[in-house]
Amino acid sequence: MNTVNCRHALKACLLLLLLSPLAGCSSDDWLWILNPNGPLAKSSVYYLIVDILLLAVVIVPATALVIWAFFRYRQGGKGRYDPTFNHSILVEIVVWGVPLLLVGVMSYFSYQGIRAVEPYEPQSVERAVATSGDHQKPLKIDVITTDWQWLFVYPDQDIAVANRLIVAAKRKVEMRLTSAGVTNDFYVLKVINQIYIMPGMRTKHNFYLDRTGDYRGFSTEFSGPGFSWMNYKMKAVAPKAFDQWVAKAKASSHQMTWSQFKQFAKPTVNTGNTWRLYSHVDPNLFTQVIAKVKSGELTSVKPIFMTKDMQNEEFKSHSTGKPNRGNN
Repeated sequence: MNTVNCRHALKACLLLLLLSPLAGCSSDDWLWILNPNGPLAKSSVYYLIVDILLLAVVIVPATALVIWAFFRYRQGGKGRYDPTFNHSILVEIVVWGVPLLLVGVMSYFSYQGIRAVEPYEPQSVERAVATSGDHQKPLKIDVITTDWQWLFVYPDQDIAVANRLIVAAKRKVEMRLTSAGVTNDFYVLKVINQIYIMPGMRTKHNFYLDRTGDYRGFSTEFSGPGFSWMNYKMKAVAPKAFDQWVAKAKASSHQMTWSQFKQFAKPTVNTGNTWRLYSHVDPNLFTQVIAKVKSGELTSVKPIFMTKDMQNEEFKSHSTGKPNRGNN
């Protein structure tokens, strides 16, 4: 291969490397790493960059040395063969000392990173709240998953919304999470780290957002035929807009009683990505779900057609009804 061909090949490789992040995703998805929202996302990006740089300390020199050795000790190269060589203090220091030092440094940053993004008591969130000077009461949200929908309950406001999450920016959010069906994963791209939601158990998550915006939330745990439609929009709004949305929710004619929840929890494929507001919620709904799941009272059997034939008309009809057209 001549020099010109080598240059063309190198340019092609660099172009593919630059375009590879675009494959299969929009720029909004892969560029979020440059503009994370909230201390959780910022901490995750920070420690990811730290890990990459620390690994580069070993990978880059090692790769360069391998390439150098190939050229120096190839046939006809300038390297000198010494059959008596069997030990070098300098080599031992480098190949053992550098990795040990690197492991120690990475251990330190791993410990700090875990404390920064740990869902139950994330230090990054506590620092952000303290720095903001905002002393308002945290927004409490109970998250309940079913097969295959999301219910977000706001106990202090006595409202709920299905398949849509609304939070106030610049206000700490405290979540409790459980499942009425199988295990799911709560995750919102760009802002909130993943955490398991398990039947008959309670997990927690805390986060804080710096600014308003619209984001995609979904389950990252395969949970059956309705999994592909188990997603929702998360909206971070200004405090005044959040209060207006709460007032709108309180005016809804729908209520989430225990009997209504049992209907809601039946296997439903939300093909239309529909959502609904509820003006009143059973105050013990979250704890009831956990208790009923543990006792075996809250169970559901998925009809065989939902897994056997996803083109079946009955499968297609399993949605939550007509979409709610509210501007929330």
